[in-house]
Amino acid sequence: MKQTIGQQIKKARLKSGLTQTSLADQCHLNLRTIQRIESDSVQPRSYTINIINQALNTNFKLNISKEDDSQQLHKYRAIFRKRKTIRLITALTAIFLMIVVVVLAFPSWELFGMPKQIWAPFFYLIMFAHLIGIGITWRCPACNGLLGDVFNTRYCSKCGLSFYE
Repeated sequence: MKQTIGQQIKKARLKSGLTQTSLADQCHLNLRTIQRIESDSVQPRSYTINIINQALNTNFKLNISKEDDSQQLHKYRAIFRKRKTIRLITALTAIFLMIVVVVLAFPSWELFGMPKQIWAPFFYLIMFAHLIGIGITWRCPACNGLLGDVFNTRYCSKCGLSFYE
């Protein structure tokens, strides 16, 4: 009987003398992800298999058709484009808010008659929320790894996913 991809990964991991935790650390994946793959609870993505292949120095391949892989790639690229639009809108909104506050409040530090002590904490919370929004959306849709340059990334350095054709 042919072994599943999870069984093959477990066998290669044990042969390398690695624990699930050490493999997860090497791959920068969650321990639970490795556990689910090895127990065949989930079908791993091709990008995750590539990361595991590099860590174990193996060459596992998923039994998925080129069409399924192509559909998955298009899905990831669509998610990336959507997140890039969200990041751009969030950044422009943050810049606009900063300009508005500086223009309206700088001379007297009052905003609509309220002293700085009242409006400043809310302004800082809004700006912090914008930064969190940019950070949350700036992850690879395939491996959930943090990406580098916020507005000019072409591929994920962690899993190798190219975001443009």
